[in-house]
Amino acid sequence: MFARILMKLHLTRGQKAVAFAYAAVMAVAAGISLMIMSAVNGGTAIPPEPTLYDNWIVLVGGLAAGVALYVSRGWLGGRGALGVARAGVATIIVTCVTAILTGLLVVPFYGAIAGPVIVLSEFAANPVIAASWVGILFAAHMLFGLLRHEQEAVAHVSALSQLSALSRANLYRH
Repeated sequence: MFARILMKLHLTRGQKAVAFAYAAVMAVAAGISLMIMSAVNGGTAIPPEPTLYDNWIVLVGGLAAGVALYVSRGWLGGRGALGVARAGVATIIVTCVTAILTGLLVVPFYGAIAGPVIVLSEFAANPVIAASWVGILFAAHMLFGLLRHEQEAVAHVSALSQLSALSRANLYRH
């Protein structure tokens, strides 16, 4: 069923990878935001019967992560050591923007200030949550790399097609 829907959208392999990256980051952020807020509220686990407030936290956490990933999309997908360093910067950007937006929408005004502090303190207290967040963001970096490679290949082919046969023979000898 899912394959049939994707076929109708006519997405390339890189576009499918980016769509999956958005979905994965948003899902992980929704879960992490619920875990953090249940710990802040005094619970040690996810509540057995989610309230409207819990559902709001999940929705806002996922949407904020999607917005944050969109904001930092230019930093993701690079190759080599510079690409990894840029992905590290994107991780910081996505974390801060997600925390600010989620905090702002969960607890207006005060949450924009407290959100990043709560997230960082929870990451320090529970490194498994931090590792899963950083891991999913670096996986998104790799998936964005597929789209960037695809776009570079298309740009290279279109640039070569604009040259005459003589120019291609003289400039691009192998």
